Amino acid sequence: MVHRETVIPGEKISTKLKPGKNTYKEGNNIYSTIYGFKNKRNDTIEVLPIKSKYIPKKGDKVIGIVTDISFNNWFLDINSPYDARLPVSLHPEYIESGDLNQHIEIGDAAIIEIVEVDKELQADANMDGKELKKITQGTITQITPTKVPRVIGKNASMISMLKRETDCEIYVGQNGRIWINGEKQNIDKVTKAIQMIEKEAHKSGLTNKIKTYLKNNQQQEK
Repeated sequence: MVHRETVIPGEKISTKLKPGKNTYKEGNNIYSTIYGFKNKRNDTIEVLPIKSKYIPKKGDKVIGIVTDISFNNWFLDINSPYDARLPVSLHPEYIESGDLNQHIEIGDAAIIEIVEVDKELQADANMDGKELKKITQGTITQITPTKVPRVIGKNASMISMLKRETDCEIYVGQNGRIWINGEKQNIDKVTKAIQMIEKEAHKSGLTNKIKTYLKNNQQQEK
């Protein structure tokens, strides 16, 4: 089992390797600039952040929550420093300008796609496409965006196992928000499993550990 060492800002992490992401060099010493996991990559030392905000990227599919509505646009919190703008023209249905709150209200959630990001990280979004929709059922949980690949797993192994073992619909947004829909007891199982994945994302053998947790949970219910 692999355990990564956590480091704090200003902590010396190497004297021999090249400085990588989230590090700086003084003399022969390399120091961390953030709180995170020390990670050696070939001849480079870097620090992976433990917590971070989502940085929008064109093509990402994310889960947003509507925070404001104008005459022609919805504005959605996407767990980023800035909200994303969803123009009425990129909604899958024809909607008259000024009638936007009759279709998606403040507080509603939706799966959207980032279609444009400017230099200040302000994003435009689309809701007209495969998997994109307003969310009307289930629940949303949130994890650190950097842990998203761990929830999906190699070749989607983790997310496929979660769906198979709980019979839930699950959609993982690139911004760390995860939609879960199914029977309440199964939603609770998935939520707890995702919390375990986030907490232990740095450990190996996690898919088998989560599978065992879900199976033991099912046996206790019988």
